[in-house]
Amino acid sequence: MKRENTNEKINPLTSPSLKSWGEAPDKHKVSKKNVIAECGWGRLVFGHSFKSNTDIADVLRDEKADYRDLAIYLRDPHVVVAKAPQELFIDPSYTYRLLLDSWKSELSTSDNYTLRKINAASDIEEINRIYLAQGMVKIDREFLEKNYKGQSITYWVAEDTQTKKILGVAMALDHKLIFSDPENGSSLWALAVDPQATHPGIGMALVSHLADFFKKKGRSFMDISVMHNNKEAIALYENLGFQRVPVFCIKNKNAINESLFTKTQPDEESLNPYAMIIVDEARRRGIKVEILDPIDNYFKLSFGGRSVVCRESLTELTSSSVKKSFCGYWIE
Repeated sequence: MKRENTNEKINPLTSPSLKSWGEAPDKHKVSKKNVIAECGWGRLVFGHSFKSNTDIADVLRDEKADYRDLAIYLRDPHVVVAKAPQELFIDPSYTYRLLLDSWKSELSTSDNYTLRKINAASDIEEINRIYLAQGMVKIDREFLEKNYKGQSITYWVAEDTQTKKILGVAMALDHKLIFSDPENGSSLWALAVDPQATHPGIGMALVSHLADFFKKKGRSFMDISVMHNNKEAIALYENLGFQRVPVFCIKNKNAINESLFTKTQPDEESLNPYAMIIVDEARRRGIKVEILDPIDNYFKLSFGGRSVVCRESLTELTSSSVKKSFCGYWIE
């Protein structure tokens, strides 16, 4: 009998983490189950290490306050969302993959800043200042000072050579060290540059440096997630040789992510604060909102096959009588 070559490399563009059909060969399956990586700003859930979509949904629903958990490498993202449709949503982001075997370094040295791993005790304030300035979730101080090991999960910063001020930050995950990833992958997350930084190329330098770092460690690819409308970042990654791959992320509906799963209507600006409280809360819960009359604060809430007309906190289900009007309904 011919012996199977267990050292055979997996093609990073046809690997199991990119497929939502068929079963992966045993040598390509993730041996460690239910893998979750604590990152400081939230947890990264490796969906292809879970057998149950319900388990993935339950983990995401157990998100800590002020955290941003996300699940990636999901075989059935739509099914996971269906387990808790009022709480979960598919993130409107793209995933890009850089093949490290063919990567040629784009990193050019700069006299203005140096790249280094973080000092967990002294860099936390500057890193969180940059994250908050970019509207991102800050790192948990306790995680960074007490639990951060800097091995399978590492933070890197760009530091001004003269002022020693932190100019940019990125986080890297070594999938091989986290769960013996048979695909031999890695990923980059939480990339941010100080909006007041005057030196060019800081983001590109961090991405290139981490690509070099993982290539030296023998990793096959580095993945990165980017919002669909971040044209500047997408152009940067494509210029560096990243290729878009069919990988989706799922997140919780929370105050941090609200702008990603709610869509306001232009005429909502005319609604008064009392009506907006109801409208905003309805959208957070996955309820459809239709503005009927923004001047008189009439709107319709729909969920499933049911709908109700409201005026501020009053509805057609209250004791007030509802009469048809030219604009929809009024409540007396």
